[in-house]
Amino acid sequence: MKSEELINIIHNDNESEIIDYKTNFNDTGSICKYISALGNSALAASYPNAYLIWGVEDLSKKIIGTKFDPYTSKARILPKDGNEEKIKKSNFPFITYIESYVSPKINLDWEIYDDIEGKRLVSLIIDVRYINQPLKYKGVSYIRSGTSVKPLSEFPEKERKIWRNFESSKFELNYAKTNVSYDEIKILLDIDFYIKSIGLENVDDETVIRNLVNNHIITVTNNTFNITNLGAYTLAKDLSEFPDLKRQSVRVTKYDGNYKTDNAIFDVSGSKGVAVGFSNMIKNIFNHIPYMEKYNNGIRKDDPAFPLIAIRELVANAIVHQDFTISGMRPMVEIFDNRIVISNPGIPLIDPMRFLDFPPQSRNSELADILGEFHIVESRGTGIDKTVASLENNELPAIEIVQKGTEATQITIRGKKKFKDMSVTEKNESIYWNACLKYVNDEQINNATLRKRFNLTKNDSSLISKAISNAVDSNLLKIYDSEAGRKFVTYIPYWGVSVQHKYQ
Repeated sequence: MKSEELINIIHNDNESEIIDYKTNFNDTGSICKYISALGNSALAASYPNAYLIWGVEDLSKKIIGTKFDPYTSKARILPKDGNEEKIKKSNFPFITYIESYVSPKINLDWEIYDDIEGKRLVSLIIDVRYINQPLKYKGVSYIRSGTSVKPLSEFPEKERKIWRNFESSKFELNYAKTNVSYDEIKILLDIDFYIKSIGLENVDDETVIRNLVNNHIITVTNNTFNITNLGAYTLAKDLSEFPDLKRQSVRVTKYDGNYKTDNAIFDVSGSKGVAVGFSNMIKNIFNHIPYMEKYNNGIRKDDPAFPLIAIRELVANAIVHQDFTISGMRPMVEIFDNRIVISNPGIPLIDPMRFLDFPPQSRNSELADILGEFHIVESRGTGIDKTVASLENNELPAIEIVQKGTEATQITIRGKKKFKDMSVTEKNESIYWNACLKYVNDEQINNATLRKRFNLTKNDSSLISKAISNAVDSNLLKIYDSEAGRKFVTYIPYWGVSVQHKYQ
């Protein structure tokens, strides 16, 4: 982790169930419990990492430094009565002890920073992406309750959530149908679509089968084949042949107005695998979104109210990032006269406000990979960048991303509005995402760049100044260089690194 990333965490994140700050904490047994508790909390919340940071006060988050050194320390075990005078010293190297008694084996990334605001800090990143059971210390699993460490057994709901998240990661590779022949596979799955999409024309069946196995579409058992959930969900000619998967197909609904209580004039759920039916689904969406009249040299043209690239990326993301273990929910596209709402079961693995700068992470990695092969999702993780940019280019408000409890994610895009007609929230979100887009391209925003974004003139400077002030007050923006003169002030997202911290 770079020092800038560590500074961002300290400045922007308080102690939580996945982050803890310490000073010279060196009780090895307790540290092992913290690793178990923080890691399991990350698993329960579907986060890839948890953090233990030395040299920072827990409440004020004041950087005070630490003498703790994980590489030179020996294991120190606090007795059960908590008496520090009886602390047991050993010849075990500190890190070796932890690796011996914390199970299963995980990636523990220790970093020492010798000069952060003139102080020495130590960080531990607890990477839980590649395990399939709760973390234990000496056979006992722990969890965070607020900022306390408790046995996981005291929180059965959290333990069930952890195991359910593990099941989600297995879903794609479970079997949808077993003991079928290759001829039956060609009846059930659109192998012609697969061959054309992957570029396997003019090859023999043996080569196609080998490719299907490598992409986890099918597996081989003796002389027969098994179709995985991944294969059926993406390539089924008819999802009714796979009833459990049919309930996960995308549902597209068009309401005759702006409310869910209005009549649904179109309401269809996909009948084919999501890869096979994706293009037709996008066509159906565009057949039901509003269009606007435009005239160019006297020629009338109807343009869609929403850009194609934004719809494609957001629908594809809803498919890829859904949580297959949540029953009774499916990806949905709801079209109203003034907006489109795209939702999926499951919450993001990263903070929704960091979609644009964090590397993409999916709980369904095989599904993401194969849809990348079909050119349905962005394999480079630039889909959200293109979505934000396309909305700006069409002078639309920014996306609104809402986490619905612990069960769903909802993204809304709204029709064209003049800046003065936007709500404060819409202005804040539009300015924030514009700042994110600029920041990842090593640029900042200011009054002039935002006037250009919203197609405003110099006469509207005061409107933009007020909107910037609101975004700063809402902790979405911060000043890039606090020592710049008033005319030269620029802004970056709240998580960005300012001039004053960049060179420390």
